[in-house]
Amino acid sequence: MAGISILIRTFNSAKTLAQAIGGLGLREPDEVIVVDSGSRDSTLQIAEQHGARIIMAEGPFNYSKSLNLGFKAAKNPWVLVLSSHSIPLVPGFLDVYRRTAAAFAVDVVVGYGPNTLTGKSDLRPEGEGVGYYNQENYRKIENEVGNGNALYRRTAWQECPFSEAVRTGEDRFWLKEMLQRNYRMAYIPAARTVNRNQGSLWYMYRKAYSEGRSAERGPHHRPMKVWHLGGALKNLAVKKLRGQIDLGNWLRYSAHVFGEFFGSHGAQNNRPDWK
Repeated sequence: MAGISILIRTFNSAKTLAQAIGGLGLREPDEVIVVDSGSRDSTLQIAEQHGARIIMAEGPFNYSKSLNLGFKAAKNPWVLVLSSHSIPLVPGFLDVYRRTAAAFAVDVVVGYGPNTLTGKSDLRPEGEGVGYYNQENYRKIENEVGNGNALYRRTAWQECPFSEAVRTGEDRFWLKEMLQRNYRMAYIPAARTVNRNQGSLWYMYRKAYSEGRSAERGPHHRPMKVWHLGGALKNLAVKKLRGQIDLGNWLRYSAHVFGEFFGSHGAQNNRPDWK
């Protein structure tokens, strides 16, 4: 069976890291690589307890730099980028990716699994097959996929590393570039994770604000309207009332929605030194 290198970027991730690694269903020759940006809690001890190889990302934080360090160290042909707060939900999680990747055509360079607040796929029912997308049709799905739960062909990264000239949105820019090179992406509804982000309200707001300002201000850019903001907040409230998310994630992602709204109206700025 093909080995998978699991790449997890961490910073004070002790509350969720053990669950993220513990739910993988590791086999030989899988490996876990943790790229840490100066954690001050028990993140590194937890990583060591789970047999992870730890790489320290020195200097100013940069998402792409952490990714490139991890990819460079990976020994397997497939690299799963997993957020430290993305908790696998299906038994044999890595085997779902393993079986799916074995059937990929050579032009499929990345496969995304759902990473949602409820643990359910918002795009395709769990029982549906893998969906494939190219430059012509990927926009219908681009806002639902990202580096919270993504399996990359390592040779594709060797061809095109993540740009360290951007502050955030590195996964989005990478995907756009690869699609322009006539590669394809896949969406794998069965490879589900649940998002258990533990960031502060201010962190969540700033993160979304930064992401909103990073988007290119081209013909496809559409700033969020007030009714989009209201609809997103309503959806979060409904999930909370139904017991699908807890109070913490309701508040965190409400702050995230406000950050996204105001960021989408700001001037584009995606420099790494942006304050």
